[in-house]
Amino acid sequence: MDTMTHTVYLHSYDRYVDVLEYHLPDGTFKIIHHDEWEKLGIPLTMGNFCSEDHYVAGVFATPEGPVFFLNSQHVVGRYRWTVATLEKLPPPPKCMKRFTLFHKELYSKTVEFGVIYTERFGIGTNPYDNEEEDVDLFAWIERMLKSEASFKLFTKDWVG
Repeated sequence: MDTMTHTVYLHSYDRYVDVLEYHLPDGTFKIIHHDEWEKLGIPLTMGNFCSEDHYVAGVFATPEGPVFFLNSQHVVGRYRWTVATLEKLPPPPKCMKRFTLFHKELYSKTVEFGVIYTERFGIGTNPYDNEEEDVDLFAWIERMLKSEASFKLFTKDWVG
């Protein structure tokens, strides 16, 4: 993964106006307005991100497989070697969740990163948002990691 040098542009999972510019291998990033991205004339990479306070997290497709990231930390996911947990935290003060991603590196340590975030609401607000995964990217990633087909789907040539 350290040999990957690329800049990807990802659409926000829940905010239409946000596009993430993410640089590999250093993991530097900035959120730009959708109009600014359109002027660049560069296609979006397959994947999504979300932002929470000072965190950005998400997933995108690469030739080596899906890259999962939290700020500058990132790993190339491997089926059954990369898993996540999602847990509801007890209130108060508000409804919070904890997302944690675990990735076992070959012949070495386990990489772990996570974020505590405000629970996403909106299920049932329109005909397309019927499941938690429809409104919460972390829930979608947690489910995605259980499907070998998802890993194959996110193994694609670079876009942009």
